[in-house]
Amino acid sequence: MYRFFAAFGFLLAFAGAAHWVVPAGRHALALVSAQDDAARLADLQLTGVLTEARVAEEIDAALAEGDGELAASFVELAQERGVPVTAERRSRVALANAPGASFARGAGSFGYGFLTGQGEDMAGLAGAAAGDLTVWGDVRDLGREAANWARGEPVDQFMVNLAGIGVVATGATYAAFGAPLTFRAGLSVLKGARRAGVVGGRFAGNIAAAVRGGSKAQLAALVGDLGTAGSKAGTRATFAGLRHVDDAAGAARLSALAQAKGGKTLAVVKTLGRGALFLTEAMAKLAYWIIAAALNVLGLIASFNAMVVAMLRPMWKKKRRRPQPLPA
Repeated sequence: MYRFFAAFGFLLAFAGAAHWVVPAGRHALALVSAQDDAARLADLQLTGVLTEARVAEEIDAALAEGDGELAASFVELAQERGVPVTAERRSRVALANAPGASFARGAGSFGYGFLTGQGEDMAGLAGAAAGDLTVWGDVRDLGREAANWARGEPVDQFMVNLAGIGVVATGATYAAFGAPLTFRAGLSVLKGARRAGVVGGRFAGNIAAAVRGGSKAQLAALVGDLGTAGSKAGTRATFAGLRHVDDAAGAARLSALAQAKGGKTLAVVKTLGRGALFLTEAMAKLAYWIIAAALNVLGLIASFNAMVVAMLRPMWKKKRRRPQPLPA
């Protein structure tokens, strides 16, 4: 019977560990499988993170700072994921985004965006895009950098390149009756992000290399992805995502996330940071949990099999026959 009790003990041990090991391994496997799908990856990583308390905290903080856009994004994300939001908070968010309040903020943002090219909300982006579409934005940026050069101050070659591309894109927009508007909008987003300081050096270097190398298709795809992200998720969300983008593949991920999540993208990026676009956990850690879960399942099967065999073994034993006495 010692075999039976030994197998039963192992079965209990593996069953107890399975409560933690198997779900962790399954989650790790799902993360690895979704590493190329930004929207699915974000959904998986939000599990266990976007709690009712976290949503309430984020909404209250956004409203305290007068950020109705971020608060509304969290309400929308919570609704999608079935996280409760109190009626009182919903009413406060609706009031913060009422047409009168948003118009008062939007008028100033539009004018500021048109004059400076900087916009951190939809109204500001609309103003910046309007300026860029009339060549004013590109001339404004080129003039600013020319003034910096004349004063002996540093010149942002990245902005000069974008403004030059913008002049060409504007001409193409008029010639094609608006065909490349997504590209034009992407340039506006990229220029605004540069001024806001959310374009990393590596990303800027990759774009500059594409400009110098004449990689028109790659550059057009990258800028078009940013234009799509801006139109689907808003400027704020695109700026937030650009903090974690280093290359064209990252821009494509941001575009895919924006198309899948829309107005919820800002809340997703605020909650997950770089994890909204990329698999941030170490692959070694994920591999450990996957292997541990697989070994746990194998241990359960093996110990259960050994217990059954030990239980049935006595039934298989044949009765020993007594030796027959030899004839005299």
